[in-house]
Amino acid sequence: MIFTLLGSASACSSMKVVNEPVPEILDADRVCIIVHDETREVFKITLKEWLREQGITPDVYPQDTVVDSCEWSLRYEGRWSWAVGTYLADAKITAYRYGSEAGRSWLDVGKWDGHKWEKAKVRIYKLMDMLAGKADHYALPAKQVEEKKSRKNFMDEPSR
Repeated sequence: MIFTLLGSASACSSMKVVNEPVPEILDADRVCIIVHDETREVFKITLKEWLREQGITPDVYPQDTVVDSCEWSLRYEGRWSWAVGTYLADAKITAYRYGSEAGRSWLDVGKWDGHKWEKAKVRIYKLMDMLAGKADHYALPAKQVEEKKSRKNFMDEPSR
């Protein structure tokens, strides 16, 4: 499934989401995380935390590890951008089983997107929930959803 979430008028935003879930990963006893050296440490730490919360043991391997080293492997990549402050602009998580791609969850946040300030940890958790089939879409922050509803309702009202 590929989704594109589009903002409206004042936000001039877009968020691209790729979601190809693999719920079977939740049955794994162990998942190998293959480090991406250019990505901030918080990404790896958050993946380990999410896996532990699911009862899965995370093992960390260096970047040059081949994906068939473990039954289940995760490769990730994160890119932070700056606009007044830093934010996780692009995040990619790909799951492999026995060396073959089994699923992926990717997010690309446009530089004008109003959702870009969402914390990296929250963003990574949402992507992992999607990858594991626990969520079928990227949930927007509640405040943003309410603002969109308000704009929609305003636009739907008849002119007086």
